[in-house]
Amino acid sequence: MPPMSQQRRFLFLYSRTGGGHLAAARAVTDAMQARFGDAVAVDLVDIFVESGVWPFAHFPDWYPTMLGLGAWPWRAAYHLTDHPRTVQIASRLLWPYVRKPLQRLMAAHPCDAIVSFHPIPNAILNAYRTRNAPSTPLAVVVQDLVTAPAGWFAPGLDAYFLPQPATEARALKLGLPEQRLHLTGLPVRPAFSQALAVDKAAVRAELGAPPDQPLVLFVGGGNGAGDMFPFVQALMARKPAAQVVVITGRNESLQQRLSARCNAANLRVLGYEQQMPLWMRAADILVSKAGPNSLAEAFVMGLPVVVFHAIPGQESGNPELVASNGAGVWAPHPGQAADAVMHLLGDEKARDAMGRAARALARPHASDAIARLLWEMVDENGGPGSL
Repeated sequence: MPPMSQQRRFLFLYSRTGGGHLAAARAVTDAMQARFGDAVAVDLVDIFVESGVWPFAHFPDWYPTMLGLGAWPWRAAYHLTDHPRTVQIASRLLWPYVRKPLQRLMAAHPCDAIVSFHPIPNAILNAYRTRNAPSTPLAVVVQDLVTAPAGWFAPGLDAYFLPQPATEARALKLGLPEQRLHLTGLPVRPAFSQALAVDKAAVRAELGAPPDQPLVLFVGGGNGAGDMFPFVQALMARKPAAQVVVITGRNESLQQRLSARCNAANLRVLGYEQQMPLWMRAADILVSKAGPNSLAEAFVMGLPVVVFHAIPGQESGNPELVASNGAGVWAPHPGQAADAVMHLLGDEKARDAMGRAARALARPHASDAIARLLWEMVDENGGPGSL
């Protein structure tokens, strides 16, 4: 490990358009610090907010509204970033507009390598790097599992970290050099793997969950995306012999609505949760939107998944990934989802089989693999001091 004078500095760029980009960036940050300690420094920066460029700076605030409008704005954004030629033209048009704010952001965060955790800025980041810091490595950590838009795969980057064979195939089809592609898996915090080592009964006791009932966990991502209310309502109407825990994230209106209208002794409604690894360890069934991070975490935990919602575009292929591999079911209607949960509650063998299939999809060491490869990328580039 190099001395502190040779500390490696990494700039991780994300956006709070959903919780997944920041979660992935934090997972790799944790892995880098665990592996390299004080020899590494990571700056986590919301590129849209800190750059202050309109309208991008408002994307995190607008994200829940965009999803609440039937997700058509997000579907449109996906298709706009899903063709390499469109991405290239948009980047060239935007470059004069974003050049100075991006230069100010980079000057405020000197680094030895730039790592993007979002699909939108990559072509522009490469334009910046080419003009201002040609020797600085630039990498991207792709988080969409199947239907990843072309924005992730801007040509000319030094490394592309990919979550699934489907994204590797897409990268190759787009003409990216195979030697720059790394099929690492999607980064998941080590806390999930660590939670597996803890006795489930002890975890339930810590969380205040009944020790003698199955536990069904509802999640909708950090923003509580997807209207969980009718799905929870449909399940509770069937009076499941299970503890049902609903985590609504930052969606306070959903939390209040569920608390007011779904009143049952075996239902618990929570807001944003810091202890997701423990809740997944305590659970027997996960009911989730098709967010890649939630699915990757479920795979690590070996949880059968009932997928109830997918954001058009980036998440469209995820339900098929789960279902075709036997790790869960796609149930986009409240009655279907409730039936699927009730079936799994009554069939422990089916739960176990889905759990094994989920675990077969897991890549629990993805964060550490990305951390190691990023370090090597800086070393190969001549060590610290590139930017």
